[in-house]
Amino acid sequence: MAENRHKDDSQESAPDRSERLFSEQDLWYFKTREGDQVGPFRYRSEAQSNLESFMEELKAKLK
Repeated sequence: MAENRHKDDSQESAPDRSERLFSEQDLWYFKTREGDQVGPFRYRSEAQSNLESFMEELKAKLK
């Protein structure tokens, strides 16, 4: 049986952006809601900046 996907206006909040950042072997990555890893980035600030850009692009697509 196929599951219907409901809108994301539920009361559950998305993970904090800082929780999406992680480091492996001195390189930084961020994780998308779908579980994809994006990176590597040399610095945490670079990963944070790219995550914020990624989120803004998603928001723009939803408008």
